[in-house]
Amino acid sequence: MKRELAINFLFSFVGGAMVWALSPSLSGQVEPWDAEGFYYSVALLIVGLTVGFARPKHVWSHYAGIMLGQLTYMLLLIPVLPGSSLILVGVAFLAVYSIIALAGAASGAWFRRVSRSAR
Repeated sequence: MKRELAINFLFSFVGGAMVWALSPSLSGQVEPWDAEGFYYSVALLIVGLTVGFARPKHVWSHYAGIMLGQLTYMLLLIPVLPGSSLILVGVAFLAVYSIIALAGAASGAWFRRVSRSAR
């Protein structure tokens, strides 16, 4: 079980980081929530659906992985002023927006179960 949780977390962590890594080229914005339209929401939903479908057990671990993948990318690779008070706002945004990815992961896991039971 620990191995499966670790794999889920790793897949989700990479997926969450990729939302941020691809944002400049796909949306034209360094921070995905600054993009016009629905880039951030759709990207989180796609990542959630993908990891939930690929790894349907322990859906909550996908939320944690996606959330921490985004946070790690944001803190390590996006230039931020030291001591910025907006860091806490950013973490709150990540936590709330990542609920979209959680819904996607739950949906992906459900689609996987339904497709397997239909066989």
